[in-house]
Amino acid sequence: MRDGEYIVPTTRRCYDPPVQPTVVTPNVATRAGQFRARQVVVVLVLAILAGAAIMLQIRGWSAVEGQSGNACASGSAVCPHGVVPVLIVSFVAGLAAIPFLIWAVVRWPKFNIGVAAVGLAVGVFAAQALSGGLHAAGLRVAWTAPYDAAGSPATEGVWTAGSSLIRVRADQVVSYQAATGRPQWTLAVPGGDVACAVSAGTFTATVGLIGYGTAGGACDQLLAVDLGTGQQLWSKRVPAGWKGDQGTGFAAVGGDTAVAVTAGAVLGYDQRTGAPRWTALTPPGCSDQTLAGAQQAVVVLAACGRSFDVIDLDPASGKQLWRTPVPGQAPGYHFAILSADPAVVADSSPGQPEQVLAFGPTGHPSAAIAAGDLDTSSYRGFGPQVAVSGGLLVGVTRSSGHSGVVAYRLSDGGRQWLVPMPDDVLSLRQDGGQLLVIDQSRPSLALDAISLPTGSLHTIGYLPASIVNPGGVSVYLAGARYVVVNLSGRAPVPPAAAVG
Repeated sequence: MRDGEYIVPTTRRCYDPPVQPTVVTPNVATRAGQFRARQVVVVLVLAILAGAAIMLQIRGWSAVEGQSGNACASGSAVCPHGVVPVLIVSFVAGLAAIPFLIWAVVRWPKFNIGVAAVGLAVGVFAAQALSGGLHAAGLRVAWTAPYDAAGSPATEGVWTAGSSLIRVRADQVVSYQAATGRPQWTLAVPGGDVACAVSAGTFTATVGLIGYGTAGGACDQLLAVDLGTGQQLWSKRVPAGWKGDQGTGFAAVGGDTAVAVTAGAVLGYDQRTGAPRWTALTPPGCSDQTLAGAQQAVVVLAACGRSFDVIDLDPASGKQLWRTPVPGQAPGYHFAILSADPAVVADSSPGQPEQVLAFGPTGHPSAAIAAGDLDTSSYRGFGPQVAVSGGLLVGVTRSSGHSGVVAYRLSDGGRQWLVPMPDDVLSLRQDGGQLLVIDQSRPSLALDAISLPTGSLHTIGYLPASIVNPGGVSVYLAGARYVVVNLSGRAPVPPAAAVG
């Protein structure tokens, strides 16, 4: 190195080896944990679906059997509400889930059995809660009326007025508050006589009529009752010679007129005072037999030899609006009024099938319905179990040993709909736009509602057998209660009971 010179050291640059990317490989335990978690979720979901599907199938088919017998299988409207889609969806879900669940349990039994058991239990309980609508509940008894004493007479008729139900017995009338069953008033039949007739309807919900007389004697007296207070408005003798129980054909309310039938005339009275209003004489050669009233009509059937006349009277004046003979009847025929407005009459002759005749506003026959399998007989205390509303005649049919509810059109006599019932129908009564029906379904007596326009049916609930007398019963909606009234109120069945 010479003076003044600097030697710059040469720096050797070292290059680092290239950096390789680090690959992090999960350990075996992590992979196993993730797999088990996914497996738990899958098996749990499959088990829940399977459990729910199994329970919905059980509940659905049980509803079909219990509420509609075999009728639902034929696609009838009697199928419980919502049961068909539930059965289809649960079948598809079960078909998809159950085989995979079985495969998973068989493939890994040690781990999946417990998970599957938990999932099945969850699915079953969830489906049980969700499918409550498939089964109608048992109806709770809110109250029962005290039993009638041994030997007490049977029910003669029933009225409803607002939130009250009024039962007419042969010796007395009792009004019950529908909400609580508390007796509101009691009225004894005058003079120790017995009731032998009762007005069929109280569309004004203010006055009811009772025919009465001596036991075994003539039913020749008429009593008007204020349905709100139980007050006897008036009572008078009527020149009628009818004997025995006259049902609903002796007296009726038409508009604000009380009417009663005798062999020679129909008599009209002011319904609240009893003052005579008019007398409509029977046509020559005929004798009046039975009548029915409505707001705008009083219909009378008069026997005229081998035929009968259907007569429509104005309730206010007693004026004859129209008269239509029904000819061709053999000796021994009988007839009954099913409705006053519109006028609908049932008649039958020995050896001939029963028919129902409907009449238009001017008395022209609008339809003749062959009703040989329709039950139009009058049940003591409750009248015939038929309804006439919305242009339809609806009643109980028992063709081929099977009960059903059938509707015929009054315009042409054609059948509108037929609802096969699970079992025998014990009672049918109209309530507004629906029918209330008691039938002997399993597992207990069922209270059903049928839509008048469509015939669709749903079960309201099941009635305890202890409050129903199968030999004679009807059901009424009073206030917010369904009230069951029995023909006989002697133990062990009460005369009336309300359910909710």
